[in-house]
Amino acid sequence: MNFLNPLFLLGLLAVAVPLVIHFINLRRPKKIAFSSIAFLNKLKQSTIRRIRIKEYLLLALRVLAVAVLAAALARPYLPPTLSGGASSGQPQAIGFLIDNSASTGRIAQGGPLIDQAKQVATSILDEASAGDRFFVATTNGNTVQSELIGQQKARELIQNIEPSLSGNYTAQSFQYLNEAMQQAGFQSSVIYIITDGQQSQFNQLAERAADDNQPSPAVQFIKMEEGSQQNTAVASVELKNQIIGQGGPVTLQVKIQNMSETAAVNQFVSLSVGDRLAGQYEVALEPGQSKKFLFEVQPESSGDIVGQVTLEGDEVPFDNTRNFVVRIPETQSALLVEGAGKAESDEFKSYLKPALRAAGITNSQIKLSIQKPDEVNPTSLADFDVVILDGLQQIPEYWFNDLQRQVQNGKGVLLFPSEQGDVQNYNRFLDLFSAGSFEGIKGEYASFKPVTRMDQLSAGHPVLDGLFNRKDDEPIMVNQPALFFFYQYKSAADAQSLAILESETGEPLLVEHPFGEGKVLVSTIGTDPGWSNFPVNPLFAPLFYRSVLYAASGEQGRMQNHQLGNPFEWQGNLPGRSVTLLLNEEEVKPEVTVQPEGVRLTYAAWEWTPGTLRIASGDEEYPVAVNHNIMESDFSSLTKEKLEDLFQNSGMQVNMIEAGDNAATGIKQQLETANFGKEIWNWFLWSAFVLLIIETLVSKLYKAETIS
Repeated sequence: MNFLNPLFLLGLLAVAVPLVIHFINLRRPKKIAFSSIAFLNKLKQSTIRRIRIKEYLLLALRVLAVAVLAAALARPYLPPTLSGGASSGQPQAIGFLIDNSASTGRIAQGGPLIDQAKQVATSILDEASAGDRFFVATTNGNTVQSELIGQQKARELIQNIEPSLSGNYTAQSFQYLNEAMQQAGFQSSVIYIITDGQQSQFNQLAERAADDNQPSPAVQFIKMEEGSQQNTAVASVELKNQIIGQGGPVTLQVKIQNMSETAAVNQFVSLSVGDRLAGQYEVALEPGQSKKFLFEVQPESSGDIVGQVTLEGDEVPFDNTRNFVVRIPETQSALLVEGAGKAESDEFKSYLKPALRAAGITNSQIKLSIQKPDEVNPTSLADFDVVILDGLQQIPEYWFNDLQRQVQNGKGVLLFPSEQGDVQNYNRFLDLFSAGSFEGIKGEYASFKPVTRMDQLSAGHPVLDGLFNRKDDEPIMVNQPALFFFYQYKSAADAQSLAILESETGEPLLVEHPFGEGKVLVSTIGTDPGWSNFPVNPLFAPLFYRSVLYAASGEQGRMQNHQLGNPFEWQGNLPGRSVTLLLNEEEVKPEVTVQPEGVRLTYAAWEWTPGTLRIASGDEEYPVAVNHNIMESDFSSLTKEKLEDLFQNSGMQVNMIEAGDNAATGIKQQLETANFGKEIWNWFLWSAFVLLIIETLVSKLYKAETIS
């Protein structure tokens, strides 16, 4: 332990004051014989000892209080070897992690935030010793160097740093920086994180540090001036349609959010596809408010809708544009697996196959393949967007993993039970998707005696919403089918299930279970007239056609989006194995892995910026929208208290300096103090306060003078 103001240690001389007072009180009085106080001779020797103990205890407490108070005035601190700071007496490794996210392009009172950050880093370089060596990294983009460099080279790298629209990799850059400094072999090291203070950038860093539990050098956060610009952002673009097909309209929902504490007025949001403007709205938002706007796009053909949402009139430009790609499949491929007892000659044959074929005559969005169970090759299941299991008494267990992986990757499964079905087999299959179970039966198969009816249909599910031409508030009125026989079904307690069809008694007849990127639809009634008169109802064919289309729309009919800050991953069918990724006039080669589900592409994508990525293979191109994380637009400030809360479980030694609006000059003294180590004068001050409280309690409560 050392002291920043050692002259105040002269205050230790004040400990002589209580000593002098004590010795003055020890003067022996003259003995005077006085008969009336003769009873004092009865005072026991033990009482005298207690008085002396009290006196010595009070003396020790007073001396310690004065000494500790004098030491607090001298500003004691733990040297760097104890507190984690860098030692000024030997060469050290100094790491810079400079925030160059898009938000550092903002202009504050002290100038652009990125310029302030570079000025601070340069001032640290100026104070470094000749033997110090440096690493320089940034939060955005891949700029981590491979070896230690000297002062001049570090200065050049710092001066060349500019705000970047690429993904934020704060946690990864810090990890690489930390590992490089540990391998450098310097006894002393420190990392300076110079940032504009966006808390969202450091959540992942704190989580990774807590998980890794690896040693790291001292970390000094330096926060720039807080900007106060008004900022409105295009927060998201979402697809409202859950069933997408050729020729139908596509509805997109755009969310605009005011990320600042200033109202947004006279701003406009527009959506365009290619060179065609699809719509525009005026935007007015209170601080922190968000609004959603709907745009309808009519695709001219199958393929992909590639477009952009643009916000005009906002002061901070980097988050005023968001790209989008909607894949419109030409057809959805469906595999119908028929149960062994569903031959054309059977008395009760399935109506599902002719219903799907009839519906496909007027709407050819489904390419239907039909097979018997013994004809199915499990490895070919991945070629279909949806697999329909119609009346199988048992689902082959060697299909289980393939079907589970199929749904996990964004495809669909429909299960229609057999009247002679193996319920335990069904339930083992459903358990793969946490989808619930069949608990019993109700009614008698082929009795034609209704036990209940199908309830009236309610709007709100994609399967039902497109079936009828009606006004929004108009109820759906249909002839309710009679039910003769059905399975009783119970959804899992924690499942996010949704009943599409129900009986009048509230029992589920068709249930949706989301799983991974896809979905499983479970029917409790079969598809032949032995279960109900539903197969001869005009609603049967269009409803189950839409159910098949809905289950198949998980993977292909969706937004094609990549968020910067994450490795790029894509999976699908490509015409060739030679693949090139094209983004903003740059070409790269991804890592290609061939899997049963198709080709898997991966790429680190550190250097990518927003735009429309093209996956080129052979003569085909597949677009993917590339956008920044909306958290980049959140300028919520990282305070010292929040910093401590974030890293309390990480084991890292962190400290923060707030530069304010004097980033280049006002921070110098704070850095010098921080480099000395950790000040602990407040510990001494509180210790003196506690000692004085104890002294008072001893003086008042310790009655050593009691005569026994």
